[in-house]
Amino acid sequence: MRSYRQSDSRPGCLQCMASIPCASLIAWIMMLVGVGGFTASLIIGVRRTRDLIKYEYWLVFMEEVVIGICLSMVVVGTFFLIIASLSSGNNSRHVFGTTKKNAFGRALNILVLVFAYAFNLIWVLISCVLVIPLTCFVLLRVLYEAHDLSCIDLKNYGFVESEEICGAKFKLFWTQGQEALVCYAAAWLSAIVVTLSMSHFMIAIGANYKHLYETKYSTYSAYSDEVRVSTNSMLETKM
Repeated sequence: MRSYRQSDSRPGCLQCMASIPCASLIAWIMMLVGVGGFTASLIIGVRRTRDLIKYEYWLVFMEEVVIGICLSMVVVGTFFLIIASLSSGNNSRHVFGTTKKNAFGRALNILVLVFAYAFNLIWVLISCVLVIPLTCFVLLRVLYEAHDLSCIDLKNYGFVESEEICGAKFKLFWTQGQEALVCYAAAWLSAIVVTLSMSHFMIAIGANYKHLYETKYSTYSAYSDEVRVSTNSMLETKM
């Protein structure tokens, strides 16, 4: 009966996953929303830009690169969530209960923290890069609405094969440019959301590391008490 109770009290895999901490879960959901919005918005924005400048080979591999970034971020974010759930609360006492397991858990959390910091910097860089097309389309809107711009020559912007656009073609150009502006703005906001999610992960992982670091001393103290009790019992037996 005693062995049955001990086996029944051990948490299963589903029970461990059900005790996912809210902070890490919120960070994971933010990452999924941001990555999904970034992927869809940037792919549509690049296609609209190609139609706008009449240059079908502009950033030809962008769709594959963006989809690869999306899939890799989903895998990495899920890995962060699993490590965070195993390193917090009751799960950490069962998974990293011994001294060696506690040291492994702290090393694993440090590794995850380094990766989260690196991905945070990468997404900050992506946000800065997205400011470039966003600024160009905002300036185009200012020139069109405030200064009554009627023509534009894309050769001045590096597109050598393009011709000067004027009149009705320029109005159509601006209509398509508005759609691209919305797409790049959504992609930029989505990148900011992913950056914030990485910051949330770093905060949660740092808190988990501190929890494991403090648990190390309680584990060592419990082990020392156990050794002391067993030594005393041996002495009593010899007496």
